[in-house]
Amino acid sequence: MGGGAVIVPLLVGAVKLPQHLAHGTSLVIVFCVASAGLIGYVTSGNIDWPLAGVMAAGSVVGAYAGAKTMARVSPLRLRQVFGLFLLAAAIRMFIV
Repeated sequence: MGGGAVIVPLLVGAVKLPQHLAHGTSLVIVFCVASAGLIGYVTSGNIDWPLAGVMAAGSVVGAYAGAKTMARVSPLRLRQVFGLFLLAAAIRMFIV
């Protein structure tokens, strides 16, 4: 499960950010953490570059489409869908 699963509820609940702002802020935080980790993997040679390139391209397209779609969703609906995602991820963790 991604870092946003912890960061978004914290930003909404404790910091009182609006739902959309919390999601965007979470992405910046995850990007910074991932970038720091990437440096270690690059220097140790532990990256399958062809696979990473294909997955990155798909992720960029999906993230852009998701961000555009999210902008049209109400904060309440976004919170509900995110909650369902977290519930599904929790159930999967218990099953697998």
